[in-house]
Amino acid sequence: MMNSDLPGWDYLSVPQITQWSDCQIACNKDNKCQAWTYVQDREINNNCFLKSGVPLLTSNSVCTSGVKQREAGEQIVWVYIDRSLSQRNPDAAHEPIHAPIWLQPSTMNTQWILELDIFIDHSVIEIFEPYGGRLALTGHVYPEEENANTFAVYVNEPATAGGHIIINTLDIWNLNTIWTEGHKFF
Repeated sequence: MMNSDLPGWDYLSVPQITQWSDCQIACNKDNKCQAWTYVQDREINNNCFLKSGVPLLTSNSVCTSGVKQREAGEQIVWVYIDRSLSQRNPDAAHEPIHAPIWLQPSTMNTQWILELDIFIDHSVIEIFEPYGGRLALTGHVYPEEENANTFAVYVNEPATAGGHIIINTLDIWNLNTIWTEGHKFF
């Protein structure tokens, strides 16, 4: 991904790398590597960084980044919780919480299918991929506004020709409290 950085999770600076494609090859050969970033304006022995995870992609004009090459047709998807508006306190954490998941196209129509279980309990959001446990993401959002009761799905740069995603099923339940009247915490 040209003009993109995957900041963080660096564990190795690979020496003698002169182009981004060599950085990708180094990642593919390394058992620990999950992603890489090549920085164009750095010296040769300090320009290819292998990463032990897949950080959230950011824009950077001097970087080229990528992920370890997987099986043919697999697609990486970043699932994240946007906490930028989660609370007015400037000292609170506002950065997104994210995790990558690899998808394989379905055999029917080469579309990628992702199923997630999402639980929202006022200030806690939990996201799980129910088959195979490939994703588990939990975060606090600290809603302070009365209208902070919405849920949205966004797609950046959809891969389909028409630029659409399809939400096949969306089930929402209101859960009852587990606490009984008169329950004491201690």
